[in-house]
Parts: sequence; C-alpha cells; structure tokens
Amino acid sequence: MKERLLFLAKLYAVLLAVFALQRVVFMAVNAGFADGAPFASCVASLWHGLRLDVVSASYVAVLPLLVLALSCFWRRFRLRRVLVPYWWLIALVAGTVLVADIVLYWFWGAKLDANDLMYAVKPKDMLASLHWWAVLGGLAVVGATVWLVWLALRRATPRELGPVANRWWALLFVPLAGLVFLGMRGGVSESTANVSYAYFSRYAFCNHAALNPLFNMVHSLAKSEDLAGEFAFFDEAAAAGVAEGLLQSDATAGDTLLRVQRPDVLMIVWEGGGWDMVANDSVGPCLMRLADEGVLFSGCYANNFRTDRGLVSLLSGWQGLPTTSLMKLGDRCRRLPGLARTLAAEGYRTRFVYGGDVDFTNMRGYLMETGFERVEGSEAFPASRRKSGWGAPDAYTLLPSVLGYGKGDGRRFDVVLTLSSHEPWEVPMQKLADERSNSFAYTDSCLGVLMDSLRAMPQWDSLLVIIVPDHGVPLSGGQSTSDWRVSHVPMVWTGGAVRGHRVVDNMMMQSDLAATLLSQMGIAADGFLMSRNVLAPGFGQRQHWALHCFKNGCNWIDSTGVLRFDCGDSKATVVNGSPDAENEDLLKAMLQYVYHRTAKL
Repeated sequence: MKERLLFLAKLYAVLLAVFALQRVVFMAVNAGFADGAPFASCVASLWHGLRLDVVSASYVAVLPLLVLALSCFWRRFRLRRVLVPYWWLIALVAGTVLVADIVLYWFWGAKLDANDLMYAVKPKDMLASLHWWAVLGGLAVVGATVWLVWLALRRATPRELGPVANRWWALLFVPLAGLVFLGMRGGVSESTANVSYAYFSRYAFCNHAALNPLFNMVHSLAKSEDLAGEFAFFDEAAAAGVAEGLLQSDATAGDTLLRVQRPDVLMIVWEGGGWDMVANDSVGPCLMRLADEGVLFSGCYANNFRTDRGLVSLLSGWQGLPTTSLMKLGDRCRRLPGLARTLAAEGYRTRFVYGGDVDFTNMRGYLMETGFERVEGSEAFPASRRKSGWGAPDAYTLLPSVLGYGKGDGRRFDVVLTLSSHEPWEVPMQKLADERSNSFAYTDSCLGVLMDSLRAMPQWDSLLVIIVPDHGVPLSGGQSTSDWRVSHVPMVWTGGAVRGHRVVDNMMMQSDLAATLLSQMGIAADGFLMSRNVLAPGFGQRQHWALHCFKNGCNWIDSTGVLRFDCGDSKATVVNGSPDAENEDLLKAMLQYVYHRTAKL
C-alpha cells in the first residue's frame, strides 16, 4: 500500500514542479511586460499560483486514483503499461498549452484562453502573422516540452504494483478521493475554484504569471459563449446606429452637484437595497435622512439582478447581459473600462472592501483587472468578526477605522460592498418582525454609524459618499427578480463635497453612474461607451429609458410603460402601461449592440 501512496505523492510533486517551472520561464520570457513589478511580487506569484496548480493536478489525478484503487484486487498490477497512454495525452495537452501560453503572451500580452482556439480553426490565418522560423521553433519547443512532461510522469510511475496485505485496503481510497475532490474544488470555501484565486498583486503581470494556464483554458472553455451570434435581429450597423443614439450623452457637467471637483469618493454598494425595500422610514431612516440632505437620484434602475452583474454595471459602466455574467468571463474583464483604473490615472488610490468571499464569481480577478490597487475580503478580518455565513457583518466593514479614514494619505476611491442584507437574513439586531426587512434595517443602522463618524473627520468637507445598491430584491417570496419594480433602486450622493439637497428624477441605470460621476469631476469618460451622463444639459426625453436584465430576459422601461422580453422565444410582452410601438425594436437593437460590443472585448 505504501508504494501506491508514494506514487500519488510523486504524481502531485511532478505536476506542481512542471507548473512552477513554466511560471519561471513565463516570467523570464515575458519580463518586458512586468511594467515595474517588484522582483518580490514576481517571486510571490509562485506561491499564489500554487492553489490553482493543486486544482489542475487534482483533475489529472482522478484517473490514476481510480486505477490505484482497482489495483488492490490484483496480485501483480502493471501500472506503467496502463497509465503510459494516459500520460501521453496529459503531456500533449499540458505541453502544448504551457508553451502556447508563454509564446502568445509574448506576442499579445494576454493569457491563453478558449477565445484563442478560434484561430486554430483557420491555421493559415494564424500562421500568416508568424515567421517560418518562429513556427518551426515553436513546434520544436512544444515537442520537447511534451516529451519532457511525459518522461517525468512515466518515471514517477512504478512498473508494477505488488499485492496488498488485505483487499480492504481499497477502502482507503474513499477518503483519498474526497481529498482529491476538495483539491479539484479549490478547498472548502463557499466559492469553487476560479481564476480569481491567482490574483494578489496590483501588477497584472504577476497575477497573470500566477494564473495556471491549464486551469485558465478549461475555465474559459466552460465560460465562453458565442456572444457575437446572440440576438442578431437586425443588420449590425443599423442596430449599432440605434443603440449609440440611445446611449449618446453630452460630456459636459451641466448641473454641478459638487463644491469640490476632485473629492475623495466612497461608494457604498448596498446588497439588495431596492427602492421598495429600503426607501422608507421604517427600514431605511438613515438613508432617507441622507437623501433629504444630499442628492437623490429617484429614477435609477438596476441593470441586472445579481451582485456579480451589478458591480460590472456600477464600476465599468457596462450594460447588463441576461444570459451570462460578464464578471465570470475573466478573459474579457481586463478589457472592460474601469472607474478605478480611470481614477488611478488621475492620482487616486483605489481600494475595494468586502466582508465576505471576494473570490466568489471571480470578483477579485475582475476588480484587479479593472484597476483596484487593493482588494480586501473576509481574510482581512479576524475570525472573531466573521460571525455570519457570508462573512463579517456590516457593523465591522462600515467603520471609519476599517476603511482607513482619519489619515491624510491623498485622494482616494474606496468601494465597500455590504453583505448582511442577504439570505438567510441573519443579523445581530432585532428591530423589525420581518427578518428580511430587519436585515436591511440593520445595514441602514450601520450606515448611520459610519456617516456620523465621518462627519467628525477632517476629510468630510472633501468627501463624496455614493450609496447605491447592486440590485433590488423581491419584497416577498411571491415576487420574482424579473418583476420590473424590483429593479428600481435609490442612489444617494452625500458628504461634505455635495453642494446641497437636490432630487434628480431623470430615468437612468447603474451603468450611467460612471459617466455622470466623471463628468462632475472634469474627467473624460470616453472609454465608457455604454454609460451616459444623466446630468448633461442635453439629456432629453429620448434618453429617459432603462434596460433591466434578469435571467434569460429583460425589461425595457420608459415613461410610456414596461415591455418584458423573453430570450427563450424572443417575444416581448407589455407588463405595464402602453409602451410605444417602437420600443420592441429599440430593446432588440440595444441587446444586439451590447452582445456584439461585449464579444469584441
């Protein structure tokens, strides 16, 4: 039995060594992309990449583990003869992917993923951009790598396995299978393995080096979709013309809401804080007080129905997608616009704080790709403060000390995502009988404590606080996330940097926050193609619309009514008012445009 366990350990050691060696070669060959990354951060990528290396190795180990269990029933088992063909397959796939990842990064500065497979369909076009010597050299290196990986795996494999003392030893492989499964899953945390596990540095090169190319390829295969082929209702140019007309807005500030053009910005993203739930004195007295003191955007709608999608709309100014989560498509995240990246270029320090698992749905990867210098999740809080199933309750994240206020460390853009107002609605406070409403009242009370503390600090006079939900929630179990009323969310701008009370009733979406905020700060928002400045002087009636996406459908909302569209049968249904006859075509053109633009990222 000992030789079987020793072989399994050798298998993991060989695979982890191969991945580590590839990482070293990757960084050496592509050092020109390091962009000033410290040597220590580059070395740290070896450690931070280990988690996904173990995941990848665990997938490879599944078949050998099964073979080892079956070998317990043979007196003599020729292990090498059984596994060598499998090693050829693993070596061919691994060797090709590991080398291609290094080479393509040298050409493009981007990690290999499933989107690159489209070039393999037309090898003539792919090879046309390469010199003949590069093609031959690349094939030689791939061949050598495949052979070396195969040789290492073969030598780690015993020729034969002897009999075990008792066949009941085969049961030992049951808990071993459990450990391998945990390795495949990425551990026991709530989130399963995703590319976000490799992200640890503000330097993209270090994160890309840490990202296991085999895992990234398989993960992107599972997440890749033919976005360009979705919703092809009209001629592409015609659809783009309609959509761009709907998205067009003036970059000028128009109404100036701020007394300080370049304030510190604190964005509080309230988990699920829809209008009907929190915009009342019973659940949200603090929010209502802040709305009366600052600027209330009363006509704001969520672009989507989940946190991962809402954050992309808020922080990248991107429209929602009803059939997929853009955050999970890690290959496209790095090409999205980002408020953090734009503000960092203006001298702002950027930080994201969340009391829960920041690796869930590739959140960390998305945040760091779009410009956040620091991303802090539940691991930043002591175990004593992680008192709920989701992580640290809002009383611990919505604290000036946690957010670092009180220090004069330059202009800042901080984003805090709350978590307490989420199922199962368990919070350390009992104010309201309804547990759902009570959880939102708890977050509101934490918000009140934070705001009162901030008022007493020197930064208050130059601080802009933006409170906006990631999405709305049904008021009861009988209401669906597809209900257009769920998408209505409050957005409040407050803080000492705000001139005074104002109600903005222009119809808008979360995605419009980016262009609106940047225009107020005198910063160009050219890269935010799907975000509108709703305070522009020319923001007219044609711009008063919102598109709210839910799972496999969306709502088109404007002053005439609400049109609901089902992606399954491509049919639109009137659900409120009397929408204009052209609204269905506007909705379809916008969907087509959003998917086609996303496919080009």
